[in-house]
Amino acid sequence: MNTVYFATGNKEKMLIAQTVCSKFGIRVEQAAIEIDEMQGEDPVAIVKDKVQSAYDGLSKPIIVSDDSWDIPALNGFPGPYMKSINKWFKSEDFLRLMNGVQDRAIILHQYLAYYDGSTMQVFKNDIPGKIINEARGKNERSPNMTVTVLDHDNAKTIAEVFEQGEKAVVERYLSRRDAWHEFAEWFSKQN
Repeated sequence: MNTVYFATGNKEKMLIAQTVCSKFGIRVEQAAIEIDEMQGEDPVAIVKDKVQSAYDGLSKPIIVSDDSWDIPALNGFPGPYMKSINKWFKSEDFLRLMNGVQDRAIILHQYLAYYDGSTMQVFKNDIPGKIINEARGKNERSPNMTVTVLDHDNAKTIAEVFEQGEKAVVERYLSRRDAWHEFAEWFSKQN
């Protein structure tokens, strides 16, 4: 079984990676690396810089992830800044921001980058959804997850999906394609 390292401290992201990659015979191990993440509006540049920094710290094949959130009615806000916005906003702030907005669509742009010292590959997947009118579920770290329903989640907020437990989360990622599927298919062909 081939092994790659995933630079993340997020247990949900680790579960996603392990769930998808195990089906392709890929073992994913967590790499506890502090990465000083560059700021900017180009998500591809951000994820490439992030994977280079992670590789420099570990010197082993590594993957990083980064999400960019796009609310078309707000000209693409917040883009790659959702992590920061979640530190400042509460669920009510997201709802207030969308008050009176007819188009409540949101797109989660998932990015993964792999680097092994010679090959760098970026994978992207878009997951559409919408911002609902009331918060449901709990997620103190990421309040946007209490007001966001992604397609294929049976009208549940992201927070509600995670509250269902690990089994439901695993089923979600096995049945819905995302950037991890793209990576696993590519990586299994390389090795």
